[in-house]
Amino acid sequence: MFETIDFILALCLMVGAVLFTSVGHGGASAYIALMALFGVAAPVMRPTALVLNIFATVFTAFRFARAGLFDWR
Repeated sequence: MFETIDFILALCLMVGAVLFTSVGHGGASAYIALMALFGVAAPVMRPTALVLNIFATVFTAFRFARAGLFDWR
């Protein structure tokens, strides 16, 4: 089912997401780079990076808006 390498990749993706979203970015370049280093196939890499980027960006936008850091005008 899941191997140790899968958990290591997930942990690395989480660290990349935390670092990128802390400055307001989605982190897609980190996701793609990490998946390439871990040998994920390109057809899987692209949609996975897109979904992760959307989740990270929406989460970060929500947190920034909640903290009053967005000027909606």
